[in-house]
Amino acid sequence: MPLSLLASRAAGPLSSLKKFFADAARKSECPLDRFSAAAEVEGLGDRIVPANFSLNGTTLNVLLLPDESVTVSTIGNGASDNGGVLTLDGTTWSGSNTMDVVVGDGQVILGFDNSNDDMIISKVNIVGQGNNSVTLGETVANFDESLTVTLTDGKSITNPEAFAFDDGNDTLKVTATGVDVTQSGNGKLTLSGATTFDLGTTGDLILDSENNDTNAVDLSVIAANVELVDGDGSLALVESTISGNLDAKAVGSITDNGDVVVAGTTTVESTGGSITLDAAETKLVGAVNAKTDGGSVQLDTVTSDLIVGDVTTKTGNVILIGKNISQTGAIDTSNDDDTVFGDLYLSTPTVGNIILNNAENFVDGAKGGEVFIFSTGSTIFNSLDVFTKGDLDFQDNSGIQILTELSLGAEGGVANDNDNNGTALTVFGLTSITSGGEVDLFNNDNADNDFNELKVVQTDPDSPVAIKDKSSLVFWGSIAGELQVDVGNFLTLGGVFDLVLTEDKDALFDADLGIEILDFGVGLGAGESGFVVGNGAPVKVTSVDGTGILSVSEGGTAEIMDGIVVGSGSELKGDGTFDVGTSGVMIEEGGVVGAGDPYAESMSPENIQLDILGDLTFSPGGIIRDKIFTSDDVDLVNVSGTATITDTNLILFLDEAFAPQIGDSFVLLTADSVVGNFGNLNEDNQLIVDGVTFDIVIDATSVTATVSDVAPTAMIDGIGLYRPSAAEFVFNTSDVFNFVPDQFFTVGFGLVGDQGFIGDFTGDGIVNVAVYRDVSDTEPGFFIINTSPINAFDPAAFITTPFIGNGDEVPFAGDWDGDGDADLGLYRNADATYVTINLPEIAVGQTGEVALGTVRNIVFGNPSSVENPTDPPAVGRFLVNSVADQIGFGAQGTLDMANVDIATLPAGNSSITEFFNPDPFVFGTTGDQQLAGVFTEVSADGLDQRAIYRGETATFSISSGSQPNIVFGLVGDQGLTGNFVGLPLPVVPVTESLVDSFFEEEG
Repeated sequence: MPLSLLASRAAGPLSSLKKFFADAARKSECPLDRFSAAAEVEGLGDRIVPANFSLNGTTLNVLLLPDESVTVSTIGNGASDNGGVLTLDGTTWSGSNTMDVVVGDGQVILGFDNSNDDMIISKVNIVGQGNNSVTLGETVANFDESLTVTLTDGKSITNPEAFAFDDGNDTLKVTATGVDVTQSGNGKLTLSGATTFDLGTTGDLILDSENNDTNAVDLSVIAANVELVDGDGSLALVESTISGNLDAKAVGSITDNGDVVVAGTTTVESTGGSITLDAAETKLVGAVNAKTDGGSVQLDTVTSDLIVGDVTTKTGNVILIGKNISQTGAIDTSNDDDTVFGDLYLSTPTVGNIILNNAENFVDGAKGGEVFIFSTGSTIFNSLDVFTKGDLDFQDNSGIQILTELSLGAEGGVANDNDNNGTALTVFGLTSITSGGEVDLFNNDNADNDFNELKVVQTDPDSPVAIKDKSSLVFWGSIAGELQVDVGNFLTLGGVFDLVLTEDKDALFDADLGIEILDFGVGLGAGESGFVVGNGAPVKVTSVDGTGILSVSEGGTAEIMDGIVVGSGSELKGDGTFDVGTSGVMIEEGGVVGAGDPYAESMSPENIQLDILGDLTFSPGGIIRDKIFTSDDVDLVNVSGTATITDTNLILFLDEAFAPQIGDSFVLLTADSVVGNFGNLNEDNQLIVDGVTFDIVIDATSVTATVSDVAPTAMIDGIGLYRPSAAEFVFNTSDVFNFVPDQFFTVGFGLVGDQGFIGDFTGDGIVNVAVYRDVSDTEPGFFIINTSPINAFDPAAFITTPFIGNGDEVPFAGDWDGDGDADLGLYRNADATYVTINLPEIAVGQTGEVALGTVRNIVFGNPSSVENPTDPPAVGRFLVNSVADQIGFGAQGTLDMANVDIATLPAGNSSITEFFNPDPFVFGTTGDQQLAGVFTEVSADGLDQRAIYRGETATFSISSGSQPNIVFGLVGDQGLTGNFVGLPLPVVPVTESLVDSFFEEEG
């Protein structure tokens, strides 16, 4: 380059130094001796410090000393005197001026070239050494350089005026750990090139001006909390890590063109475009709120869970993809007047769970909004739960299989809509439908639907419910509308819980291979119900782990032309009609038929009648059960064909309002023909119930019960014993407050080694004896229950149960369903578990094996140990609002009872921690056997009172009344309480066994 050109731009490299020395010599009034010269040289050394601005090629480097502040702005797009400006606050610049390029040495203001010529200055690099502030001020002309700001222990970065970059080459990079970037006043930021903010995990980025324009440049952010507003166009995030919350708003679209990680809540809003956050490694840890005015929303976190907050589109679609998806807010795809809706698309690529059951979700299928599930790497979902206001139109686009649970709910109807190339539904676990309108899972295109267990709760009587399944189905729920169920193999009704038709609508059940009512009730309501089995098999009512009940309400008819078989422990009931044609009804051993509708909301007990159109046949041990309410009101079973009752058990229940009078007569069964006789009557063809003796008369077409004797019924409890060494029960019939020691009788039952206990298992008001027989200490045992009254004991009248237990339990009895009959229990000390076992109805004199009903394993308290001794099990009725009896244990004189209504617990495992203590709070001590009974006059609530039996002294202590202490029995006996006060002593041969030795001292 010619020297003349160089000179025109700047003086020679030594010119300013020469000028400095010359001026100094002229201005000095001191002689230039050796000392003064040295002083001038030392002053020059102080002046030449490391420059805080310098030009390195086309990069302007700026170094801010500690505590300095700078404002970046422009006054034009020309040279240094009409271009960019760096303004210090209270200090001056130090550096080498380059005329027209960068000038400001010794000045507060540093001017630099801001022309479009990147060959002059292309980048401004600001570095702060500590506690520095940077202000992005007003750009009169666009800032035509890249800008880099790097602050160490910085103070702030602010934007109070409009600051605009010029073109795509003009990038912005801010590195300032812990520094907040904010806007104020007239702040506005217009970006043109890629932009990066690295503020670490503690600095906030707050660009909240409605005037910002990011021009959809790649924006990378590392910060704590981030607020971004683009008031002009779209917003595009690239690789970003946000340790707090992200709040982004744009007129146009909002996208992630790189992986975005947000640890807190994400809130994004677009007023004129779509929202798409779907980069491969995007992770939105907190809830995501998204809102658009017509565009779509896609939230895709394929490698992490997705939590959805409030998501709103104005008819735009919503696409959600995540390992697991849940929600804290609501999804709404409606337009302003709720007339048009967008769709909802859902997917999980990793066998995840999708739970979107907010009651305020609004994707109305009636107005175009459908819910789709589709595959993004896996065709298996673990579970899916979706609810919406309006109607739910649900569609599977990819043949998804759901492992554990599919739950679909809507305020309106629920439909599996496969008209648009969808596929059938496959659910291996539970499918649950909740609908306020129609339920349509029957579309002809859905022939391959494969549900396993299906629960439907539907509340609109004017809307139908239609179900179709290609295989076998377990179905239950509550249905108000007309019902149609069609399955390819076996249909099980109940199985998990009751199926109840709540209105007078019709129902059709159609299965190719069989229909079974299992373990729970099926109430058919007052409509017309039809049962069709393709192979002609009868409908079975079965009890395995519960009580199967098939019932039809008053005015209703169930047409079952292939007949009904009622198995052991199961019931055929109702106040309507069963039409069984020529196939008839078969009641197997232990099965029950009787009038009465368990599902009627309020049934007046006036001559309830169950009609059977066809034959009624009982196997030996089958049960017909009726209830007498008043002297002119009784249940009736009416059979149009032949009723065969050979060896059938007749059970009568007497209502509390019934005041029997000798001569009262009741027709219990009518038929075209009655054949046989009951098997549980005494030799005089009598049945004794609660002290009332009925003469049973069977003629050609009816069965009649007539009261012939009324005995006083014991209303208070007495004490008794079980003597394990002799396998004998002892019942004292005197009042505990007027105790007569020798007023007792004995019953021998079982074997030495059995565990004996008592309970009213037949519901006739008189206790029965029972034993639990262990096979070994490690193998299950079984129960043996004598079904005859203890005052008319028949050792051959007993039933057995299937094996149950572990071999190390203690048996007990209690009422777990509030029906007035005793059920079974086992206590396992090893894990402090009370096993409650419901029983079916048991007739007086019944024999054979009975099925077990609902079994609950209830953990309560801690195992008894030397360090923490307790006295389990205890059973009693101490809570007036509880249907079931309570369980518990003694603890050093207190009685700790589980504060739960066992009748409300599901089958299977439960753990109870809440407890209460009946009065008196302390009664007895550790080692006492806990007892309960009604020993004084029966109160209105009929609650039990505490008692104990102290085995080491053979002493009963009663907590009520005069609180007597009664010595009765021998050491080693076990105490009993029950309703046997006042029973007449039976006339039995006196033997040496128990009577002669009862009060003998051991020794």
